[in-house]
Amino acid sequence: MSIQTPRFIDNLERRYYKLGIENLGLILVVMQAFGFLAFQISPEAAYKFALIPQLLLKGEIWRAVTFIALPLSTGFWIIIVLFFLYSIMQIIEQTWGPFKTTLYFFLGLLLSVAYSVLTGYPITTFMPLEMSLFFAVAALYPTTEVLLFFFIPVPMWILAAFQAVIIVYIMLMSDWYTRGYYAVVYLNYFLFFGLHHYQQVNYWLRRRNWRG
Repeated sequence: MSIQTPRFIDNLERRYYKLGIENLGLILVVMQAFGFLAFQISPEAAYKFALIPQLLLKGEIWRAVTFIALPLSTGFWIIIVLFFLYSIMQIIEQTWGPFKTTLYFFLGLLLSVAYSVLTGYPITTFMPLEMSLFFAVAALYPTTEVLLFFFIPVPMWILAAFQAVIIVYIMLMSDWYTRGYYAVVYLNYFLFFGLHHYQQVNYWLRRRNWRG
């Protein structure tokens, strides 16, 4: 599915396309695998990798990146999680190319770090940022089916809607700092897809008015 990205993003790509990181998905998978192995050796690794703003400002600058390595699973499911992460990154890169894929991911990363530093909110999971990648794929290919539990075909948009409900529930049950983080970390999605969804709503409203 072809979704037109905002013009200023296309302009950035024409100027700085060389900054795109090819096969970014493989880098993320390697970091996740490293985090998983480190956690198996010592559960304290999760604390070492977490983005704790107070320690970041004291000079532990690696925390601005290592929270990406916080494993999304600590059991057997890590194999499926890593395969899923690599697959969605490959889909995004094949659709957008390296520059837009890199820009999309690093916007989420920078927004996370900025929010953490400005509010003092520690980031102890990679999940919200990873979900922003999944939402991008679901927006690009909403009707594509994936096999849930390896045998139940489910369209991407349904999985995305289910995940969105979970995120809303988490926000409702959490404190304001956590709510703020979830609101901020998905700004990269709205920056890339906000115009598309705005056009979708306008089209739906015009059709409803025409039928009425």
